[in-house]
Amino acid sequence: MTHHIFIVNPAAGKADRSEAIEKAINSAREQNAVTGEVTVYRTTCAGDATRYLTRTLPDLEGDVRVYACGGDGTLNEVVKGVYAADNPNVALGVIPTGSGNDFIRSFSLPVSSFRSVRDMMNGSLSPIDLIRVTDDDGKEYVCINVASAGFDAAVCRKMQSFRRIPLVNGSMAYNMALVRNFLGHLGHKFQVYGDGKLMKTPGKDEYLFALVANGEYYGGGYRCSPESSLSDGLLNLIMIEAIPRTQFAGLLGPYRKGEYFEKMGSRMLHTTVKTVEFRADTPLDMNLDGEIISLKNPTLSVIHNAINLILPC
Repeated sequence: MTHHIFIVNPAAGKADRSEAIEKAINSAREQNAVTGEVTVYRTTCAGDATRYLTRTLPDLEGDVRVYACGGDGTLNEVVKGVYAADNPNVALGVIPTGSGNDFIRSFSLPVSSFRSVRDMMNGSLSPIDLIRVTDDDGKEYVCINVASAGFDAAVCRKMQSFRRIPLVNGSMAYNMALVRNFLGHLGHKFQVYGDGKLMKTPGKDEYLFALVANGEYYGGGYRCSPESSLSDGLLNLIMIEAIPRTQFAGLLGPYRKGEYFEKMGSRMLHTTVKTVEFRADTPLDMNLDGEIISLKNPTLSVIHNAINLILPC
């Protein structure tokens, strides 16, 4: 028997979708459209989803399907809990109710398919990769979408404060944070090694940002890595050297659309690797799926076919 676990974040998005999700679950069960046991867990604070899954999943037998019902932050917490279970019979589903919902943009399927509780409960499984992150202090994390350092991480740190403003959604918060950090220093110093080889652009040794991508989108719709694949066993490493403010505005439009590779030319490096090492004199702020963590010399590596993703039928 399959056990369906819905992790619902009532605070995600513009309105609490908890009751709507429970109504859709009950409707599907009454019509015999789905089978199995169902648990609905509403989170109460940051980190609650991970803690709940960590203590719940080890005691469950048979096939388990866990659905992250919220935004990308909720997904990040659920991924941690599912990965920690280390059980091939546990699969991950995404029912987006947040404001950004960047992860599912990497798929050609419409958002409405992911939001259909019935289609998700009857969905097929597809293995995808994850990114493992470790540092010199022995810390270990996983992320599913994008990790980055430099200007981008600074924007994400500032974005967290803007998102607390009423009526400001994910995309708006990201754009506000972007403009705010534009007024500061645009260059960031660190060294990056891809599969043991020093990675750099031909010009400056300061970078606007460096990102390691599994998925294609982040920041509320920016297509930062248009050539990424979630299941190829590779990470897309993209580095852009520090650019003058006069050129910054012209980068935003192409960057959002994922059409900036040719525009940046020799000021950008793009390659695929399995391992990325960051080296810096001081701890480095890393953006891991929107969560900002300070790490000493972080190393990022791909975990091929690490988790089974549920795709709507």
